[in-house]
Amino acid sequence: MKYVDEACAWLIFVAGVAHIVLLEVFHWRGGVLDTGLLFIFAAMFNLLRIRNGYTVKLLKVFCVGANVSALVFEIARWNMLGRPSFLGLKAGSLALVLLFLSETVFSATTKW
Repeated sequence: MKYVDEACAWLIFVAGVAHIVLLEVFHWRGGVLDTGLLFIFAAMFNLLRIRNGYTVKLLKVFCVGANVSALVFEIARWNMLGRPSFLGLKAGSLALVLLFLSETVFSATTKW
């Protein structure tokens, strides 16, 4: 399960970088840089948790908080824009929601 956890975190990181790069290239309507930055920071927290376990004090709380806030942010973007719209793709946005949901579960339940 640790490899699935790490793969999810890396996919979230790549999605954040792709969001920022594609936003700068295409300048689509409703796109802002803070979305990609939120994805990158949430992925960094998750990767820190995976690498260090829970030896860092309150890391579990920060990871769960980052994942839940990113999950809520993505769902709120669905409601604001009227459709799932990560990179203009419904499947991409749904995949991000599933990735953040799985990272939230991993952060809350694993004890390595």
